[in-house]
Amino acid sequence: MDLHTDTLNALDWPVVVQALAQRARTSLGAAAARALAPLPDPEHALRAFDEVDELELLAEAGDDLPIGGIEDIRAEVIGAHKGEVLAGPDLRRVGLTLGTLRELSWFFDRQGERVPRLAERAAAIQIDDVLADDLLMAFDTDGTLSARTYPELGELRRRITDLHANVRETLQQLLRGDALHDLLQDDFVTQRNDRYVLPIKAHAKRWDLGIVHGTSGSGQTVYIEPRQVVELNNRLRLAEAALEQAERRILIQLSAALGRARDEVLHALQATATLDLAVARRALAHALGASRPVVAQQGVIQLRQARHPVLVLREIEVVGNDLSLSAERPALVLSGPNAGGKTVSLKTIGLCALLVQHGCFVPAEPGSRVDFFDAVLASIGDTQTVHDDLSSFSGHLFVLSKMIARAAPGHLLLLDELASGTDPSQGAALAQAVLERLLGQGPRVVLTTHYARLKAMPASDPRFAAAAVEYADGQPTYRVLPDAHGQSHALSIAAKMGLDDALIDRARALMDEGERDLADLLQALDRARAEALEARADARTQAERLAAREAEVARREAKLKNQADALREQAARQYRDRLAQAEQAIRAVVADLQRDPSHARVKAAKASLGALTALAPAPEPEPQQEPPSLRVGDAVKLRKHGTKGMITTLSGGAAQVRAGALHLRVPLSELELDRTQPEARPNPPAARPHRPGPDDPADALRMPSNTLDLRGHRVDESFDEIERFFSKALLAGHGAVFLLHGHGTGALKQAIRKWLPSHPAVSRWGPATSEQGGDAFTIAVLDAP
Repeated sequence: MDLHTDTLNALDWPVVVQALAQRARTSLGAAAARALAPLPDPEHALRAFDEVDELELLAEAGDDLPIGGIEDIRAEVIGAHKGEVLAGPDLRRVGLTLGTLRELSWFFDRQGERVPRLAERAAAIQIDDVLADDLLMAFDTDGTLSARTYPELGELRRRITDLHANVRETLQQLLRGDALHDLLQDDFVTQRNDRYVLPIKAHAKRWDLGIVHGTSGSGQTVYIEPRQVVELNNRLRLAEAALEQAERRILIQLSAALGRARDEVLHALQATATLDLAVARRALAHALGASRPVVAQQGVIQLRQARHPVLVLREIEVVGNDLSLSAERPALVLSGPNAGGKTVSLKTIGLCALLVQHGCFVPAEPGSRVDFFDAVLASIGDTQTVHDDLSSFSGHLFVLSKMIARAAPGHLLLLDELASGTDPSQGAALAQAVLERLLGQGPRVVLTTHYARLKAMPASDPRFAAAAVEYADGQPTYRVLPDAHGQSHALSIAAKMGLDDALIDRARALMDEGERDLADLLQALDRARAEALEARADARTQAERLAAREAEVARREAKLKNQADALREQAARQYRDRLAQAEQAIRAVVADLQRDPSHARVKAAKASLGALTALAPAPEPEPQQEPPSLRVGDAVKLRKHGTKGMITTLSGGAAQVRAGALHLRVPLSELELDRTQPEARPNPPAARPHRPGPDDPADALRMPSNTLDLRGHRVDESFDEIERFFSKALLAGHGAVFLLHGHGTGALKQAIRKWLPSHPAVSRWGPATSEQGGDAFTIAVLDAP
């Protein structure tokens, strides 16, 4: 018997695990949820809670983890590491996953300060940009290798297409001609052994019309490759073989590159699974209406309006109850009628303890406390087994013996109908002896019972607390009444289940007068207690609502203060950056005047210095005006300062404006058309300003927008591509660009580096550093000619 597994099954824990896995957004996260083991200590549980809170913070800000497109590519990565050559569709799927992993890493680069716990998990996501880009660019959407990335494949495919067309056209001419008219079995072109053939009548195969590649099932037709297409078919097969070899060579290279990155990719996938597990925990908390409990390690449970999670998941309306255990009262005795909710309450306590063990919120009101238990063990339901020759009572005792052997501080034991199924007098005595032994070993114990001896223990032993499920107006209410002793209400339940009145009256008559009076008195006490508890609950609810409103107001005030502090810090950083820009611009103006102190230079310097007023701190915001309809090349004026310039780029709600020697990013709402200037056209501008590049090309950051892939191009083609790319880069304001020529024979790299110094737009150039991609790239720092 595996007591731990039996406990999980008895508490319906697999249902909760399945609900958690279903709420993961990736197969990796779902697998992690299904394999989730109890956490080692409360610190790990609190960390899991922090991650859920951080996800909630992101959701409140409208942000979401870009995690949905990540697939489980572990088998492909491990196979590539072993030397396997992956198929195109598999490599494309790997590339898409690596691209999404990279986006996830970039997301935490931006948001990491707000969500430090999640960012710490995401730190393991380190994706090689070159590998990701190579895989993403290598394939078309159907998984075939891209002719755009690999031009040699495009040439081979065009040659094959032409040869197919030539062969078919030649055969069509034969079909239309007279030479084979009487010999054709049918009027169509087909293939046998990957060779184009014609269906010829069987008797004509002796006439040496060509090569026979097979016969029909009936033997009436032979498939002949006419002599006129043999050479074309040979050239076609050679071209197809060359294409297959070229594609396999590329797949081998890509697979090998992936295999070399095995460790970092597997670490990134593991980190993703952990992040997705946090996503699933948050989603489960929402489904359960759960809250974050207080967690310590003192064996305390203080659940407020707790609900059974499995019943909540089944969308059954569940009555919430307050349930508690403490160091002073480490045992809770639940009593009351059958089908009144005793076992549901016992399971609720156990499931809440398991949820905390696994880093999940509990379905209870805020302010609840569920301490971390090292083990949760339960004896619930019938343990009768024919295989082991155990009756229900014997099976129950077998489980009890194992629980007694394992009971220790930090354990939570759940005992349903302790020592039932035997003589009530002996069973009650045995149950009391078991409880006394267990409490001496230090665990927390929750039990349900009908035994009067056990229900009376809280009155004589301060270690026991009592609670009873309510039974009112002839039916259970499923409410748990603290400090109450529940009656079994056997006669009332029997009447409700249809037993006739004569039987019920006879049973009451068989009870002695004292038993009847006691039962009637207890029922009256139960009704009075229920009314008092309801009034107290109403008062507490009102107080809690008021306290919750006050806490929400305080939380919102703190949030607003934090946001204001963050905005002030952001504004300060922006001002420091703009001040640095101004200082740099002033140095440029002074240097320009020192080189050429002419009248024209002085006038240009005044214009440039006037534009620097745009870098000063902004005054109080004015009422927003509708942004004008602007386009690249328009002459504009800054509303607040009167500085004039020309729009060079538009992005979102802002524009890049060239004002003298400065380049300013200005919201569209702060711009207006300069009606005093003739309309400018953006293509091409009359003169390009200086694009300040990095002082050292090694400081440049490579991105898709400033990188040109020249692999597969001839040298003369490359120069034309570079010219067009430089023009676009200058218009886009890129100070440094990257040329990806690869290694190959080295001819293309040498030609480019020999040509660059003569280009009027290139002020500096050099090979890329290892961090930028290595010698496969050349960096060029641009300046307008």
